[in-house]
Amino acid sequence: MEIEEAKRRARSGPLLLLARRAFGIAVTFASTVTVARLIDPREYGLANMSVVILAFAQVFREFGLTNAILRKGKIDPAEMSFLFWFNAAATIALAIILGAMAPFAARFYHEPIVEYVIYLSLVGFVIGGLSLQHRALMGRDLRFGSVAMIDSVALAIGFITTLVLAFLWGNVWAIVCGSVAQSISASILYVTRSGWTPGRPQKVENLSELLKFGANASIFSISTFLSNNGASILLGHFLGPVPLGHYNRAQTLYKIPNTNLVQPIAQAVMPLLTRLRPDPVEYRIAYLDLVTKLCTFLFPLSVALTIAAVPLLETLLGARWHNAGVAFAGLAPSLFAVALAYSISDLFITQNRAGELRNLGLIEMVIRLGTIAVCVQFGLFATAVGFTASTILAAVLRMIVAGRKGPVTVRDQLSAALPGVPLAIGAGVGSGAVALASHVTPISTAGLAVCELALGAVFALGGGLCVSSSRRALLSILAIFGADRFVRRLSKRAA
Repeated sequence: MEIEEAKRRARSGPLLLLARRAFGIAVTFASTVTVARLIDPREYGLANMSVVILAFAQVFREFGLTNAILRKGKIDPAEMSFLFWFNAAATIALAIILGAMAPFAARFYHEPIVEYVIYLSLVGFVIGGLSLQHRALMGRDLRFGSVAMIDSVALAIGFITTLVLAFLWGNVWAIVCGSVAQSISASILYVTRSGWTPGRPQKVENLSELLKFGANASIFSISTFLSNNGASILLGHFLGPVPLGHYNRAQTLYKIPNTNLVQPIAQAVMPLLTRLRPDPVEYRIAYLDLVTKLCTFLFPLSVALTIAAVPLLETLLGARWHNAGVAFAGLAPSLFAVALAYSISDLFITQNRAGELRNLGLIEMVIRLGTIAVCVQFGLFATAVGFTASTILAAVLRMIVAGRKGPVTVRDQLSAALPGVPLAIGAGVGSGAVALASHVTPISTAGLAVCELALGAVFALGGGLCVSSSRRALLSILAIFGADRFVRRLSKRAA
């Protein structure tokens, strides 16, 4: 693919992926509001106990070889076939190991039902593992429309399955069956739509180099997984399924901006960075533009969600989920760190710095797990705050290490983040004013949540329009949706 064609697809890709994610937000929101009223926190906690274990096993399915191969400018068909058969064998082997470990997992959590939840979840795990390369190739070829369509259909199938079974059963099995249905439908669609068929397994050239890169990437993925999910594991073990259920719902809502807005933008840039690596100037521009977009969006959102967390969760889920709102208030500030550090791992991968990425992941894991292990002794909110504090510290560490060499320095990254600061200040003023006023004038929980978010958004926009760099950043976000031309025309007429 020519560089200009890759740039064109990268420009149109975020819109296609965001359209899918907009649908994802709607489905996730509908699922959160409806299913959470049919299933109590304990059942969510039980489901999360098995989800964490299977998610950890997913790291081992491809041993980092997908990134090892896809980072290359050109890929040999034999390499992709080798990767498919390697993943298939690894998936089946892991499923057998997980099945054998299921009774021990149930004892760890002190919940016998977790064993059988794992057995059922393994169905989706195995089938999903057979379509990894099909999805990876579609992403590499920047076929974002097809990827968005498949993800949307699978998400809808999973939601409908969960909702129907939640209404009929109202227990953990509704959540697990919905997840399995989503995995199976997505796998079938990726295999049929990708147009790629693996060849017979054969040894590839430079296998030792690929395995070395894959091992380093896998260690980073494992450490990142433990860093991000350590709170769930420790909460389930020490505090039981009910606090874990509250944390799970808070974490699900916390991930909505990350999964449905940040990922689509970053996902479209990653293949472009791979192709721009020979040109440091273009590479630097593309990456810093991504950082600016993420900070412009996430900085004000982080502030507004922190202030509105408790009334928002009680409005969406009901009064019994008050503790989930408290946990959400502890998690939301970490979106600042996500904006800065989310795509830094792409720098290491595209610059072939897997060894540094591995070491960085291990250090982050120690920081995150150590902080959470201390905080979990003080309850749910302290655990969420510990997650946020360690996330911010890890983000600073990532920026420093990534900027030591390569075309993107620490100063570049901080400069790219500055346009988001005026919007964050505006969001704090708007949302904070409503929160203070609520102590004087009584207002319903739903009204408080809506007013805090709405006024926070208005003041954030006002703060952004007052600063030229923030205005340009807002226009770059609008450009994703094709609305920047309309805004420019409107500004000229107003002038």
